[in-house]
Parts: sequence; structure tokens; C-alpha cells
Amino acid sequence: MFFFRRQNAKPAPRPSRAPSFALPKRRPPVQLTPSHQHDQLPFLRRSRFSALPHFRAYEDEPENLSLFIAILYVVDLFGIFPFVTLPALLVKLGYFGILLVLSIIFLQIYTSFLLSQCWTMAEHLDPSIQQKRNYPYAALAELAYGPYMSLLVSVLLDLSIFAMAVPSVVMAAENLEAVVLRMSAGHYNFSYCYWAIIVGLVICPLMWLGSPKHMRGLAIIAVCVMIVIVALLWFCLFAAPPIGTPFEGISLELPGFLTVLSSYSILAFQFDIHPVLLTLQIDMKHKSQVSWAALSGISITCSVAIVGSIIAAYKFGSIIADNLLHSLPTSVPFYVMLILMSLQLCFSVTVASSAMFMQIENYFKLPECEFANLIYRLFYFYFSLLALTFKRMLIRSSVLALEVLVAEFVPSFDALMDVVGGTITGPLVFILPPLLYRRIRRMERMHQRIAAEASYGSLPLDLNYDPIELEMEPLLVSTPPSSPRGCWLRMVRLLHRFECDVSCTMGVLIFGLLATFLSTYLNLFSLPNLFTNNSPCLGNMTGHFPQ
Repeated sequence: MFFFRRQNAKPAPRPSRAPSFALPKRRPPVQLTPSHQHDQLPFLRRSRFSALPHFRAYEDEPENLSLFIAILYVVDLFGIFPFVTLPALLVKLGYFGILLVLSIIFLQIYTSFLLSQCWTMAEHLDPSIQQKRNYPYAALAELAYGPYMSLLVSVLLDLSIFAMAVPSVVMAAENLEAVVLRMSAGHYNFSYCYWAIIVGLVICPLMWLGSPKHMRGLAIIAVCVMIVIVALLWFCLFAAPPIGTPFEGISLELPGFLTVLSSYSILAFQFDIHPVLLTLQIDMKHKSQVSWAALSGISITCSVAIVGSIIAAYKFGSIIADNLLHSLPTSVPFYVMLILMSLQLCFSVTVASSAMFMQIENYFKLPECEFANLIYRLFYFYFSLLALTFKRMLIRSSVLALEVLVAEFVPSFDALMDVVGGTITGPLVFILPPLLYRRIRRMERMHQRIAAEASYGSLPLDLNYDPIELEMEPLLVSTPPSSPRGCWLRMVRLLHRFECDVSCTMGVLIFGLLATFLSTYLNLFSLPNLFTNNSPCLGNMTGHFPQ
């Protein structure tokens, strides 16, 4: 028997002899609606599911992100690294490089789709997971494999975001140093060490904004800056004098295994959005559209980067530098481009670090709150909100200071790409999404089966019932078999029957395990050589001590 709450029933008011001004003010009633009104959830452990309907309160919530703004966020997350480092990578790999780049990007899009589907299924299995929006990736791992896997995912996520911010600070400081050095024709050099501190001071107030839904204006400005950067970069490429014949030195031979493995690490580093993908999905108005945002953002960035790489290969051939900026001649547009690149890197670090900061603030029990709202309400709740704001600023500024400190001792921005991309980013991109998807999908099937058994009792059930097959049957009957739509529907039904999503996840999982193991094994030997060429900051510091 099902029991429903009476929505229109009001309790009788209790008589009171107190005057009306002494009575407490009544709050307006909150409308409660069941999220599973006609469904009985299975009787499983309370740590994962609940057997009672869940109610949500409709209150004033901040406006969520649209699909267009989410695409801008994805484009901003990639930053300018693909435009600067991809040309030399493609030249090194030859014509095989385009195939490798497209393959890695396709796998990135596929695993981002798997990760977004995991969150959608998790919300149906356990609606209380929405309360863990500050650490969604770790919450999925806890739902699927328990607290130890959640701890591992939290550590990998924080390390990945932290390590990805360091090269951005390094490159921004190098660009500003190059502007001063080239404009003065080498007569004056403002050290990279001081520029790194200035970049950190610029990023610091941007870090206080909060989650992605509080950074709409920042994302729009960052993408506008990136459009100007791409226009200036292509102008500098077309204006640069060619060196030798077009595509000189680019071979058709397959590159070596170590070259391919190193290129995989760099590509995994450059096209990684998984640490921030779930945070972006939670803040979206329509959460199911996050896959389209990832697809559109990755496609736009990859297309522009590949076109620029082909132009650079046509101009410079195999003589192109690892950093494309070192191969371009000096000019006024070149100086403007370097300054805008440094500014865009500051925006990219701000957006990418939001997931890490929200997870750290959840550890310190800080509630999610918008910085602008804190300033607005500061006049009313001065002491409590001032303390809350100060804690949030202190945590985020301390982490940023640590990133700047590490950047002072890194010799160049590409020194950490192999280590971060192959060892830290690889598991988050190619191993964990297939694992979580397979596990949560199995849990969803068990959930549906137990719910059916609990609802129908001892009635004979068809446990092989598939709603997708039932919905596609009338479409297949009404569509001619020889038409394109009919062929597409039959192919989709065949793929569903073979459970190709499970097979593809297993293939991606095996690839991720092999690539991560081999990259980590290679990084163990290259790690001692990471700081062989000491950074100028480390050299200046050791120069003050006696030998």
C-alpha cells in the first residue's frame, strides 16, 4: 500500500494570548514535491539508496549555465598550450601525428561522455549525491567503490589541477620576460622570477570568485581574448619569412615508440577537461548537454590548433622550435600577442582551479557562497561573513602561493608535461571513467531489477525486459529498411544488443592502463633529468651562497 502526503492540509492554528507583535513571524510555506512519486526504490543499504521518496524544496537558486557559456568554459580551459606546442609535436611525429592527435581527442570526448553519464545515473540511484556537489568526481568513486577509491580520486584530482596550473604560471612569466627582453634588444631584462610573482598577484583576486557559475563574465572575456590571440598568431605566421621549402624535413616514416609515448603524455595534458567536467555539469541548466559542450569546445580548439600547426609546418618545416613563439619574428602584433597570452593563462588557471578549491573548502567545512553575495551582505552579517570570506581567501591564496613557489624552480613550462600528462592525468581520463561507468551501470541494472521484484511481489516477471527494444520496435516497422533512417535504427539496435558501450569501455580501460604504466615507467628514468637545467631563480638563489 502506498501512502501519499496531503498537500493542501493545513494544521489548525493554536490559540495564543500573547499580542500579535510578540508572536514569531511565520515563514512562507515551501512547496515540496516528490522526486520519485510513482516509484518504489529497492530496499538496499541507506549509505547508497533510500527507500522513501525524496523531496526537494523550490527556493531561490542562482542562475545556472547555458550550453553556450559551457562551451566557452571548455575553450577557456584548454588555454593557449595547443596553439604553441602542437606544431612542433606534429612536425616531430610526421603525418602520423594528425592521426594520433585525432585518436587521443576522440578518446577524450568519449570518456567525458562516460563521466557525464555516470553522474546522471548516480543522481537516479542516489539523489542525495547532489549534496556532494563540491567534490563530484570523488563522490562518484565513493558510490561505486567505497571511501578508499574516493580518497585516491581526490588526491589525483588535486595533484592534476595543481600540476597543470604550474606550467601556465611559468609560460605567462616567460612571455612577459620575452616582451621586455626583445623590446629592449637584449639591453634590459626583468627577471622571470619577478614576473612569476606578478602573475600570481594578478591571479589571486580572480581565485576568490567561487564556482564556474560565478565566472560567466570571466569566461566570456577569456574567449574574446583568445580570439584576438589566434588572429594575431596567424598574422605573425603569415608575415614570417619562410625557412627553406614548404614542409621541409617532415617524413612519412613512423616515429619511434618513445616519441609516440612522450607525445601521448603531452596531448593528454593539453586536452584534459575531466577534473572540471563534473563541476561544470552540476552548474549547467540542462546537465545532459555537458557532453555537447565538451564535444564543441574540444572540436573548436583542436581545429584551430591543427590549422595553425599546418601553417607553421608550411613556413618553418622541421626547424620549428618546441615553443612556436621562439620561431616567430619580433613585431608590435607579436608583443601584443605575448601580453594577451599571459592574461589568458591567468583566466585559464582561475577556471581550472575551481574544482580543486571547492574540494579543499569542503574539507574545511566552508559552505559554498558567491564572493559577490558576501560583499553585498557584508553590511548585514559583518563579523560572521567576514570570517568566512577571510578563510576562503586565505585557503585559495595559500594554494596559489605554493603554485608560484613551485613555478620558480621549474626550468621551463614543458618540463612537467610528460610527468603530469602521462602519470597523473592519464588515470583521470582513460582509466577511472570506464571503471566508474561499468560499475554504476551494473548497479543501475540491479536497482531496476530489485525495484521490479519489490513492486510486483510474486507475480511472474520478464527480467529480460528492455525498454529500448520496446520503443524501437514501432520505429523499425514504420521505417523502410533501405532508407538511411532505417539503416541507422538497425545499427543502433545491433550495437545495443551487443552492449558495445561495455566493450568500448573495456578497450579504453586497457589502453589507459597500458599507456599510464608505460608513461610512468618512462618518467621514472627522466625524472632525475627534470631539473638538470636549473631555473634562473634557483641559479640566482644558489649564487649568493659561497661555494
